[in-house]
Amino acid sequence: MKLIARLFALICFAVALSFSTAWSENLKIGVFDVQKIMKESKAVEGYRNQMLQEAESKKKILSGKQESARQIEERLKKEAQTLSSTERKSLEEKLTTEIKELRRMNEDIEADLKKRDSELTRKAFMEIGEIVKKIAEKEGYTIVFEKNAAGIAHLKSSVDITSKVINMYDKR
Repeated sequence: MKLIARLFALICFAVALSFSTAWSENLKIGVFDVQKIMKESKAVEGYRNQMLQEAESKKKILSGKQESARQIEERLKKEAQTLSSTERKSLEEKLTTEIKELRRMNEDIEADLKKRDSELTRKAFMEIGEIVKKIAEKEGYTIVFEKNAAGIAHLKSSVDITSKVINMYDKR
């Protein structure tokens, strides 16, 4: 009985091995590195530059407000002794209001930039996904993994399609 069980197990193993060998011959696996694409792609760099320009224009507005608050603060320091209590109180209230507006503006700018960054990142990921799909279909890949998400410990460079994705993405 043990001999029959061993023989059956050996036959099953041989059949499974032959099926997996035949199946793997038609299997074409690809891998891409989305982090590398995000670092090296000129298209992504364009998105980053666009965001930086938006941030700079908003920070100019913020610096104008900061200058206004700084001038009020200097006037209070210089003229503290000569100002009437009503004028001093009015300037202090104005400074407090300016500081509150500055904080609010800064928070709004930061929230807006985070939102914009998230939108651009999502857009880039969608575009990269479309490109990976096109490459996979064109070159007959059975399956394509994202290198970091798949937890790949070793990778033969011939299956890495990252540079193809970057080239195709930058040509858009």
